[in-house]
Amino acid sequence: MHETAETAPDWKSLWAMLLLQAQTVFNTKVAQFTLIGLAGVIAGKLVQDNPSVQGTQAYHSLKNAEQVLFAISSATFLLIAPLSGWVADRFSKRSVLIGCLWTQSFALAWITACLYFRQFWLGAIGFCLIEIQATLANPAKFGICKELVGSTGLSRAVGLLQMLIVVSIITGTVVGGQAFAALSPLKGDWQAAIYVVAGLLAATVVQFLLGFLIQRTPVQSREPFHPGLLWCHFERIAEVWSHQIFRHPALGAAYFSFAAQVTSLGLILVGKEIYPLPGEATAKSAILVGLVGIGNAVGSLVVALICRKRIILGTVAVGGLGMAAGLAAVASLNLATSPPPLYFGSVGTIGFFAALFLVPLYSFIQEKAEPERRGRITSTVNIMNSMAGLAGIGFVAALGFFKLDSHFIFTVLSGMTLLVGFIIIAILRTVPRP
Repeated sequence: MHETAETAPDWKSLWAMLLLQAQTVFNTKVAQFTLIGLAGVIAGKLVQDNPSVQGTQAYHSLKNAEQVLFAISSATFLLIAPLSGWVADRFSKRSVLIGCLWTQSFALAWITACLYFRQFWLGAIGFCLIEIQATLANPAKFGICKELVGSTGLSRAVGLLQMLIVVSIITGTVVGGQAFAALSPLKGDWQAAIYVVAGLLAATVVQFLLGFLIQRTPVQSREPFHPGLLWCHFERIAEVWSHQIFRHPALGAAYFSFAAQVTSLGLILVGKEIYPLPGEATAKSAILVGLVGIGNAVGSLVVALICRKRIILGTVAVGGLGMAAGLAAVASLNLATSPPPLYFGSVGTIGFFAALFLVPLYSFIQEKAEPERRGRITSTVNIMNSMAGLAGIGFVAALGFFKLDSHFIFTVLSGMTLLVGFIIIAILRTVPRP
């Protein structure tokens, strides 16, 4: 199939897609941190009413709801990633993105109804639906970039997409944590969560308007559906692993997912360690995660400028070493006693160099993948990312089992990232220069 973007770049459609996906990510993070905040408050009130519940599974599930919700995100990507790749190649990517909007709207309506009836874990099923649509949309939103603007604009498009995704993560994380904390004293805990999620549902009207501004893109594959798409995960991983072009970029992206998951959970743990009240802890942790996002947004703009003419993989090594330095700084500082500019700047540094690490990898993968296999390759990378993300959750949970604090988590992660940075340097030295 010929890609129309090579002869007629459509930046108007690209911007509509970028803003559409930015709002989708925003909705996801707001819903996630609203549920995390509500779970913490519910857990706190359970202890107040009956201190003996602290030993129950129900209490621990609510107290550690962030791990459950983060696990839902990674597990969903893992389970249906091959199907999402087939969907992105088999149908117009524009149609896939609009179909995902309908799923997101239903999920937000479901969560709102469950919160009304005070059924927290049924509401979490709605969050699972949000993650399902995000999984289905992921290969489509990255794959459509080249179809809309072609090879020459690909690095810029991926950089802008990554930047807006990160900005949306920032704002969604902060809004989700802060809005719930602000509304709870005025409306009550459950009602506050309802107001936040219902507001997201109403705002999806804007997303549908943006969706219909995107030009229809061609179908790239005629592969029929077959049941093997539901369980061919390891076969797809082996396919990417055996492909010399994709092996190292895919492994780099997977490590990034591991590090990002550990960093996010580590920063949430920082909030819990410093602030005793659940609602306050969630709000402060959201700010810290948001600072990572601010740094990442700035880094995405910088790397988009650096790679505006061609993809420069050397920035990946710089990003790895910079991430290690930022993590080491956070490990050595204390939020309660360190100067705020120093602590917050260190957190933002992690995000800045993370962009230099990730954006060139994704741009390289999208550039080298054949049009009819682009969704398939992207979804396989997502499988590896999901496995790495789940490993990150397990890593934090294991350290928590041994009562190790956030400083230890960031120290270990810094050492691992430094090693990865040096490995990348060694690999790049073997790559022939153009």
